[in-house]
Amino acid sequence: MRTPIKHPPDPMYAEIEVHRTMIRDRVRTEAFLGAIESVVRPGDVVLDVGAGSGILSVFAARAGAARVYAVEETSIAVLAQELAAANGVEEIVHVIHGDVLDVEPPERVDVIVSEWLGGFGIDEGMLVPVIAARDRWLKPGGVMIPHSVTAWAALVHDRYLGDMVDFLRDNPYGLRLDDLVDKTVNEILYSGTFRHLAAGDLRSEPGQLWRTEADLIPLELARAPHRAETLLRVRDHGTANALALWFSAVLAPGVSLSVGPGEPATHWGMTTAPLNSPVGLTPGMSVRARVRTARARPVGTWTRWAIALPGADWEEHDEQAVWEEIDD
Repeated sequence: MRTPIKHPPDPMYAEIEVHRTMIRDRVRTEAFLGAIESVVRPGDVVLDVGAGSGILSVFAARAGAARVYAVEETSIAVLAQELAAANGVEEIVHVIHGDVLDVEPPERVDVIVSEWLGGFGIDEGMLVPVIAARDRWLKPGGVMIPHSVTAWAALVHDRYLGDMVDFLRDNPYGLRLDDLVDKTVNEILYSGTFRHLAAGDLRSEPGQLWRTEADLIPLELARAPHRAETLLRVRDHGTANALALWFSAVLAPGVSLSVGPGEPATHWGMTTAPLNSPVGLTPGMSVRARVRTARARPVGTWTRWAIALPGADWEEHDEQAVWEEIDD
């Protein structure tokens, strides 16, 4: 996460700009539209968890759903109600302003849809409420959208990160900013819409971290930290200054979405986990990488990451430790 947010619900998702940005992201929105149209059948009952603007609820209603429960915790629920009315589905889309964990299900549903994805899948901290809603709302044999989500890592050279760290280390304005550099290389960097890594920025083959099957994962595992170690095989000579982290998802049979380097740009931009300094690489080298992501309180996640070059010790990074030091 960018910075700990101490007052739930996350106020960022009450901002109209956030929802405009997601709606304008055609890669994301058309993928979810295709999944909804392939899964929702006439007469189905649908739950939209974290409905936001309500656009996915409207898609479900247009696909033939008999009823759609659009549950949204923030005040943007007002926009969801207006969107449903403007598109003639206000009798189908029932907007519920509240926490999905507190709402009593009016009935069991055939489909749950939720755009719970962060830059590398679980890092917005929404997986737990989605799985808890599944256990309370979904009929046996019901369908989850997304169906499965896989987290990936690869060594990359992130030019934006490199320029920023170089600037901070160059004593700008005659100031020593070493402490800021230390915090910068221990915080996950989310680029947002303004930057995307190209395939040419990759320095290794991708390594799979973990795979989340939304219809199968038990709630206790969704709550637990996600951790993995993977081996990254270097492609060619060069340097890497970060791990890129991203997700690929099967939203529904035949409908997929991937936000990795070289894929079409999305509002997620790129998520990178910085290294202390660029590391030299040679073709065929195998670099160990490990990532651990755990739920933060009250929202979001904390991530640790590390790499180990052949014959070298682990280079460790921990964003939670940095922010606990600041909070103290």
